[in-house]
This record gives sequence, structure tokens and C-alpha cells, in this order.
Amino acid sequence: MVISIDLELAWGNWDILTPEDLEMAAKWERPICGRLLKLFDRYETPVTWAIVAALLDEDSATSRPGGLSCWYAPDIIDSIVRAKAGHEVASHGGRHVYFSDVDPLHAAHDLSFARDVHHAHSLPFDSFVFPRNLVGQLDTVGNAGLKVFRGPERGWVETTRGVMSVAGRAAHLVDRVLPLPPRAVVATRGSDLVDVPASMLFLGRNGLRRMVSPRTTRAKLSAGLERAQRAGEIFHLWFHPSNFYHRLEEQFSTLTWFLESAALQASRGLLDIRTMGSYAAMD
Repeated sequence: MVISIDLELAWGNWDILTPEDLEMAAKWERPICGRLLKLFDRYETPVTWAIVAALLDEDSATSRPGGLSCWYAPDIIDSIVRAKAGHEVASHGGRHVYFSDVDPLHAAHDLSFARDVHHAHSLPFDSFVFPRNLVGQLDTVGNAGLKVFRGPERGWVETTRGVMSVAGRAAHLVDRVLPLPPRAVVATRGSDLVDVPASMLFLGRNGLRRMVSPRTTRAKLSAGLERAQRAGEIFHLWFHPSNFYHRLEEQFSTLTWFLESAALQASRGLLDIRTMGSYAAMD
């Protein structure tokens, strides 16, 4: 099992920012991250935290809307580093630019900034999560010294979405509402990078997503883990702290249930809990 978390605060919506985004980031991000870290410590679960490097660069927050705490969060990252569970700090880019849209020079500049920030704070720079999961400029990512990236989910929903947009939207809703098992994945090495694809997003509970019951989410989590175990493959769960902004207690109850189950299986030797970076040395 692999869990990866995209830590962005307001950087995640810098181009479509609303006052609510700023309010929610300022009010909830730190308490949610604190609770997540306590949970991971309790169940001895190391995860990969992919951080926007600008969260450690106060100058990058200058003149940004909202308070400094929405854009600058060394306190959160320090808590991640000090946690007992032994988390990996990965890169989510320098300032959350979209690698599917920028040219190689722009991508290289963003990665150079991110690498410098990581090195200045003695943080590893091995794993990469593409902002918005928009994969692009893989050669540039490899040339920056990164070794592993999180590929997008590649199940039947994504295939349908690529064929017909209407059918894709319908398939997406069906996939989220029904307890269909998420895909088990395999880490694969390309020329420079190892791809550890995502299996399932731990969905937020705002808007129409409220239709997805906790019971359905638990069924999908359980089925995804069982499917990976049967195949000897990987169940890769991912989310943002913002996926806990709405119906917070329900969300934490579901995640706690899942981590308790996974920790029990790991204690019996039935499950290996790993970070993305642990795949960097694979042949």
C-alpha cells in the first residue's frame, strides 16, 4: 500500500482562487494536517507528502491575496519531518505550475526552484507528484534529478472519458457512487523515472460528492486493497488535506477505519506499507 498526499494550501487553486478557498485553507489546513499526522503515527503508517516548494519560501507569498498562512507553511512541513511514522517529503513542484501546459524551459525553472528549496531545508528530492495530475515534460522531470512520479489513475473511467466526454462524466459518477473496486497498479520503470500510478482518490464530500456515502468509500477501500493483495500489486491511495474540509468527522472516521485495518494486516505480514520514494531503486 502507498498513500500520497498533495500539500498545497492556496497554491493548489492559485489560478482559480476564491475567497472561500482562502478562508478554508486558513481555518482548516493546519488542524487537518495535525490530525492526519497523529493518525499516521498511531498506526505506524509512513506516507508520501508531496509539497509545493513555495510553502517554504516566504518571498513567494508576498503580495498574494489572503493571509500569509495560506501560502507559507514551514510549520506544517516541520511537523511532517518530525513525525514518528517516518514520512517521505516529495515534490509537488515549485509554485504549482501545470506541466502539461508549459514549455521545457518553464518546467525546468520551476523544478530548479523546487530543488533549491528542498536542498536548503535538507529535504529529499526523489519523488514527484504533478500539479493537478497533469503529466508532462517527463524528460525535464528526470533531468532535474527526480526518480519517481505518481502516474494518473488508468481505470475504465479514464478510458471512457477519453473517448466521449458525456460518457466519461457518466462513468465517473457511476464509479464514485457504486462500490466498484479500484485498480491495483504496478510500479514501472521508464528511461529515467519509475511510475507509481494512483489507484484511488479519497474523495472530498462537498457538492455532488455528498452523494457518495462513507459505506461506499469503505467498500471501495477494502476492495482495492484486497485486489492488490491477490495480485501482489499496489493499492495507491491519494488525497489533499482539503478533501477533509467538508464532513470532517465522517472523513476521519472512514480513514481511521481503513488505517486500522491496513495496520492489522501489516502486523500479520500480509501487507507492506511503503512510500513512493521506496521504489526509486527498482530495476
